[in-house]
Amino acid sequence: MNMNTKHTSKKNLILGAAIVVIVTVAMFYFFGKGPAEDTSLLKAEPSSEAAMVGARVLSLLTQIKSLQIDTDLFLDPAYRTLRDYSVVVPPQNVGRPNPFAPLSSNARSSSATTSSGR
Repeated sequence: MNMNTKHTSKKNLILGAAIVVIVTVAMFYFFGKGPAEDTSLLKAEPSSEAAMVGARVLSLLTQIKSLQIDTDLFLDPAYRTLRDYSVVVPPQNVGRPNPFAPLSSNARSSSATTSSGR
């Protein structure tokens, strides 16, 4: 080995050691931290506003539970004469089978054949 090769080898060794030290320090800095000192964000202390909202919800819930529904409406002759005149809508093929397919003459003809076949 000549002098130049030893110098380059020594420089590479020092550079590699420096990189290892930097990576180790970075790992300890980012991953080696313990729990944060300020845990106030983790504590769940109800505020006065939250307590007011909770009280309002409980008040509404007790009002709903105390409701009495008069079922005599269903016995009324006027209610009993009501009839259901709803119309049944038959199912129809709406749109193309694949709405994301490019528009072409083949896509239109295939959708026309599938809709006429049903």
